[in-house]
Amino acid sequence: MVNKTILTDCDGVLLDWEAKFRPWMERLGFKLNPHRLNAYSIGEQYDISHEKSMEMIAKFNSGSDFESLPAWRNSVEYVQRLYTEGWNFVVITTAGTHPWTPGLRKSNLDKIFGEGIFNEIHVLPLHSDKGVVLKNYQDSKLFWIEDKPSNAELGLRYGLRPLLMSVAHNADYKGSVTVVNNWTEIYKLVQSSL
Repeated sequence: MVNKTILTDCDGVLLDWEAKFRPWMERLGFKLNPHRLNAYSIGEQYDISHEKSMEMIAKFNSGSDFESLPAWRNSVEYVQRLYTEGWNFVVITTAGTHPWTPGLRKSNLDKIFGEGIFNEIHVLPLHSDKGVVLKNYQDSKLFWIEDKPSNAELGLRYGLRPLLMSVAHNADYKGSVTVVNNWTEIYKLVQSSL
């Protein structure tokens, strides 16, 4: 029998974190550098130190805007479809260690996708190693959906089937992981694996 579990990142895969983070930063007086929009680093995007960027991300990820992120692309339709077809989802996200962050993340996912779809959510420290969770699924060949190339490639090392969601910061990716543009493509790949 097929293990119908999908491992997935959250921001840039299920939810659109930047849609709320950018206006929030602007309200606080931070200006986005128009020449660095495609950078992964928030510090680079805003011309601030790494320490300041980590502080701002942690602050945002423990506030009300973090609980109201919109869906990423067409994630809702296909996640709900996969769920009704018997698939389980395990979310692995590096959203931070503030005590409110896990509850805000779960509340947001429940509001957008429906309660009960995401019951296993691993909220790790900011920019930490997702391998601490992925190793539990080593050599399982489960799908692993990510937007950060190094985390997607980590899935290859753990014997998973990583898919890299295309976003601005990974537009130049030339590695071994299959790149997808939306959940329609993910759905087709999942269906063809059965």
